[in-house]
Amino acid sequence: MDQSIVFQFFGGVLQDGLSWAVDYDKVLYELARWLLPIGICLLAEGVRLEKRRNIERLSCYRYEAMRIWWRHKFARSLLYGIASAAVLFLIVVLVDIVNAGGIHDEIWKVFVLWIAHMTTILSFLLLLDLSGLGKFAPAILILLEGCTFLAGVASMRTARFMFGMWGMYFQSKWYFGEGGVSVLPSLITEGGLIMLAYLSGGILLKKAVQKSIVCF
Repeated sequence: MDQSIVFQFFGGVLQDGLSWAVDYDKVLYELARWLLPIGICLLAEGVRLEKRRNIERLSCYRYEAMRIWWRHKFARSLLYGIASAAVLFLIVVLVDIVNAGGIHDEIWKVFVLWIAHMTTILSFLLLLDLSGLGKFAPAILILLEGCTFLAGVASMRTARFMFGMWGMYFQSKWYFGEGGVSVLPSLITEGGLIMLAYLSGGILLKKAVQKSIVCF
């Protein structure tokens, strides 16, 4: 498992259950490795959103209401983002197969946690893009991920509530047993956050229409 590229980049920061001491050099190195594929996906989706911005200023007039336009944009963009994340994961899996001659049995758990977490992050990206913070959104989300994870490491009592912990296989009960973050509650919470991002976007659009701002 330690030699698996999939686990190194998508498994998260490996927790040492035998020691209360935190090796922050190791933690920061593994955190940076974890943030790399997230950053790649955010930048790819950010570039795609920027390229489509001028087109959407025209195409959104075709929809009967701005909420329908937002629904289409949110669903389509999430699908593109999830597909990109899945392709990136698959590429690394193929590299693992070539290097190791096979894949680990637990790899599906890594994929489930990472893709659910990535979907939540992408929904935040879309909301920030709608609010006018699109250019800063990747940096904001990377900071959110890193800071909430480090806050969880600093205080294990609050780790289960920290967003940056939820997508990591090595921080979950699937790997760490009872000392890890519960999987089902974190997945349900992320599903709720995705819905909240969608609904918040609708509220922003309603306010924009009231101010006579027709399209973003």
